[in-house]
Amino acid sequence: MNFTKIQKTVGVSDFRASIPAYLKQAKENPVIISANRGEDPFVLLSADAYNKLVEARELEIDSRELAKLIKEDNGKEIPWEKIRRSK
Repeated sequence: MNFTKIQKTVGVSDFRASIPAYLKQAKENPVIISANRGEDPFVLLSADAYNKLVEARELEIDSRELAKLIKEDNGKEIPWEKIRRSK
């Protein structure tokens, strides 16, 4: 699933009137729901999409941590215990 910035928001009234359609849409692309002007909107997305975002973030964190450990050890072999403790 690829995510892009969402241009269109939906008002709460429209969302309530068409919940099944918006839930179906959220399986493919996130839906932005705007409660009131000036307030933060809400994002509706499928559980699968949410899990993919969490996994992507975890991979990003792990990659940064590994790069940090390699830099600290000047490219030498890193004992597993040191990697495990850094989390």
